[in-house]
Amino acid sequence: MSPPTESPRRLALLPRTARGRIALAWASAVLGIAVVTAPAVGISRDESVYLEAAASYVRFWREAARFPSQAAALADRHYAVNHEHPGLAKLVFGVTHAVLADGLGVTRHLQGFRFGAFLFAALLAAILALWGFDLSGVWGGALAPALFFLVPRHFYHAHPAVLDLPVTAAWLATAYAFWRSLRARGDAGPYLRWSAASGLLLGAAVATKHTAWFLPPLLLAAWLLASLGELRRDPLRTLRGLPLALPAMAFLGPLVLLTAWPWLWHETLPRLRGYLAFHLHHENYPWLYLGRLLREPPFPVSYPFVVTALTVPGPVLAAMVGGLAHSVARAAAALRGRATGVSLDTELILSLNALFPIALIAWPTVPIFGGVKHWLPAMPFLALLGARALVTAARLLAPARPGLVTGALAALALAPAAWRVARVHPFGTAAWNELAGGAAGAASLGMQRQFWGDNMVAVLPEMNEHAVPGARVWFQEATWLAVRQYQRDGRLRADLRWANGPEEADVSVWHHHQEFRDKEYRTWTELGTARPVAGAYLDEVPLVLVYARPGAWR
Repeated sequence: MSPPTESPRRLALLPRTARGRIALAWASAVLGIAVVTAPAVGISRDESVYLEAAASYVRFWREAARFPSQAAALADRHYAVNHEHPGLAKLVFGVTHAVLADGLGVTRHLQGFRFGAFLFAALLAAILALWGFDLSGVWGGALAPALFFLVPRHFYHAHPAVLDLPVTAAWLATAYAFWRSLRARGDAGPYLRWSAASGLLLGAAVATKHTAWFLPPLLLAAWLLASLGELRRDPLRTLRGLPLALPAMAFLGPLVLLTAWPWLWHETLPRLRGYLAFHLHHENYPWLYLGRLLREPPFPVSYPFVVTALTVPGPVLAAMVGGLAHSVARAAAALRGRATGVSLDTELILSLNALFPIALIAWPTVPIFGGVKHWLPAMPFLALLGARALVTAARLLAPARPGLVTGALAALALAPAAWRVARVHPFGTAAWNELAGGAAGAASLGMQRQFWGDNMVAVLPEMNEHAVPGARVWFQEATWLAVRQYQRDGRLRADLRWANGPEEADVSVWHHHQEFRDKEYRTWTELGTARPVAGAYLDEVPLVLVYARPGAWR
């Protein structure tokens, strides 16, 4: 018998089921596209800090492996960088950089860190495909990742090495494991495995970002509401049937957090108190979306809902809202005992997770932050519901040929979104939808044109070409760390120097923020000109403008 060829061997490594193949295809596609499109995305303020932290955390593990008796002292030194946030995602960024950039030399400095972010994006895509398939078949598995990633701001978040998409992936993974554990009841092996996975994944989520602590109460609420009838009949028996995943979360979640965050290995309780205090009294940024639509009551309660409505492409938004309404209607009918074949716990897990992160930011006492990133964990659930809604609508419209109609509805929903993603990249934080009138309409409404300082990347080539040698540059919203990282990657000339203000600058880079107009006025006064020499624009709307002293721009 001849030995098997390489082709069958490789095929044997592929998933055997359609759902597995769809998940692998989506994960591979997201990973590949992120790798190709990431170099155009600039370095945000947050990312510049996380890159420094990631490199420091990797140094800790290297040194702790050599000197384990000094681990606590080493943790104090290396994990002091950005210690207000847990370290798991940043460690992943550091590991991929250490392997791909420092070790193998196959990526540039920044891309090495970002590869960790790409892996989280690929994980998110795979789970969306798996859960979408479980909910509504092949089309559900194919459409759910598309509805998420073809939102320009979500596509943007697949690139930077920050915490928002990683915690979204971990949040979704935890909820999925919990849901699978409920489906596996009665089968001891899978039930135990999915329950343990729920606890471990929650640990990964809270070791990425503090907002994941809201997930266990949310899942508990979903289970209690789904068990309401049984609770009324026999509360003690029902409570004894508490899903094993919940105590697994209570035990394994904190354990994973402590293991993955060496900053807590020493002075644990005081540092936990400091961690909680930081996030309970976080700085407030109400101006980040303070357009005319949001200046009057019920601001700030309305702001995350309004911003979501104005940033998600219209057809995708319609699918998501329709999917949420469909889920709520199914849950309401099941609660009243008027629905057969409806899994109440499924509807509650999906709809509560789709609503809660947005409602949390809408709460009047919660600090207002920039961008959709702080309620990003809601969006995969809306994508799942939107995918199921499209499949359900197709089955109702054409029972004989649902696949054809689903494909047509998907094209109507996704084609405009795909065009918009391609149109705005890499300016993801500047993306506004048709309801806002695009970038120009949002600007006329007084909405923020961009934030985070990453859009400066678009003017770097002109600065490299035209700034005089040794020019002092006031980068304004870009951090010194970001400037140093651009220079390390060869994106910015090494001779250009940091200036602390327009008074000592030859060149000034103004990031268009309504609340920072005084910086532009100071620039005009100190540099003696109000005419920009370069800029970055989206649909003719200025996002970043560059000003130069006479003689400083060749």
